[in-house]
Amino acid sequence: MKPLSETARETTAKVSEVAQKTAENAKQTAEAAKARIQDGYGRARAATSELAAKGAEQAAVARDAAGEALAKGKEQAKRANSKLKDVAEKQPIALVAGAAAIGALLGALLPKGGGSKGDDGEA
Repeated sequence: MKPLSETARETTAKVSEVAQKTAENAKQTAEAAKARIQDGYGRARAATSELAAKGAEQAAVARDAAGEALAKGKEQAKRANSKLKDVAEKQPIALVAGAAAIGALLGALLPKGGGSKGDDGEA
């Protein structure tokens, strides 16, 4: 039989070896997890940057389109105003007749009576 001190030394050496292996495994696991987290963070950051760039690009396109539409609308309004002034100066009676016709058309399109109180003489 081995002396107790030798058995204790062997046991201490084995425990130390197991503890060292366990520590190495834990370190490797932690490093792998850290690498996965950093990779995920990098991918998320890249995707966010891409989305921000696309959003800014789309906003610029929309702003340009709105500017163009506004310019076209202003130009069309100027032309319509100019034509209306020409008609008013050259043919004022035709303008009044046209306005009366539009008024009559709108009046014909409005609902009659609608059932509100007072329209049919009842309270």
